[in-house]
Amino acid sequence: MLTASPDLRRYLTGFASSFGFVYTDAQESVFFTDPRYAEGARAALKDAFIAVEVAQSEETVLDYIKSKKIKTLAVPMERVSLPQYAALKKRRFKLTDSMPALEDRMCFKTEEEIGHIAKACGIAERAFADLLGQLKEGMTENETAGLLEYLMRKHGAEDRSFETIVAFGKNTSVPHHASCEDKLKKGSVVLIDFGCKVGGYCSDMTRTFLFGENKDDEFKEVYAHVLEAHRIAAENICNGMTGIQADGFARDHLKKYGLDKFFTHSLGHGIGVNIHEAPRLSAGSGDILRNGMVFSVEPGVYFEGKFGIRIEDSVTIENDRVKSFMKTEKGLTVL
Repeated sequence: MLTASPDLRRYLTGFASSFGFVYTDAQESVFFTDPRYAEGARAALKDAFIAVEVAQSEETVLDYIKSKKIKTLAVPMERVSLPQYAALKKRRFKLTDSMPALEDRMCFKTEEEIGHIAKACGIAERAFADLLGQLKEGMTENETAGLLEYLMRKHGAEDRSFETIVAFGKNTSVPHHASCEDKLKKGSVVLIDFGCKVGGYCSDMTRTFLFGENKDDEFKEVYAHVLEAHRIAAENICNGMTGIQADGFARDHLKKYGLDKFFTHSLGHGIGVNIHEAPRLSAGSGDILRNGMVFSVEPGVYFEGKFGIRIEDSVTIENDRVKSFMKTEKGLTVL
């Protein structure tokens, strides 16, 4: 098996690098990297079963594999570029896809992986609590996103999980709004979708709140319905359930109030070294949810040009039931 994709290398070795290949057969596992990372990799992997070797190029690695008389090589097909594919075929390797096996294994988190995710969630929550105390009228979305990312780093995060989404006012109606220079005003709806990494593993969290009192009763009424959809899903999702069934708990509740047509994305997605991975909790997902999986629960509704609401926690299934990593209350906050 040969793996070059940065996220999959991180999963297999626990070591982050911009260049490298992980080769595994019945006798050995070798992490090939360049001199920039060799010393750090050897120190990080000194007690692991993975050897570290210096390789200046992909050609060097492929020559090594070929010297072992390997004929069939497993690679993650969806991550292989056309030049990489050509180089592999040039050496007459018979290729098979390793991605299904990797994806299947990555769904189930070890105790160590759960620990990293739990810590990342705790850091995100502490940073968010700090942010609420520092928000001021006139701050831009970009400024707010930058401050939150700094606070996550300050509390011990190694990186953000993804580009932080901060939306004010009508911008909240765009589920993945690109933060801009719009300024915070009294009475604004605020939606922040964010997360950080610890040990290479992600957290994911969304909170929607009001910056000052807002007389829009519709917003408060809809918020209560979204919060209830979140609660119902979290309380009813269990081991052995499909992604369709999980999504249905939130979607069916919102349908009672005519809000299901405004719920334009899935209920959740797997979380690990990538912010989006299996399992998928959606109206079309037959993925089976099992103990040890980590995923998001994030019902949301969006009214174009008016406002949007999303409430998201990172959770796991433990002892057949959902356990949230997030500890803070999700009731409507008015700053």
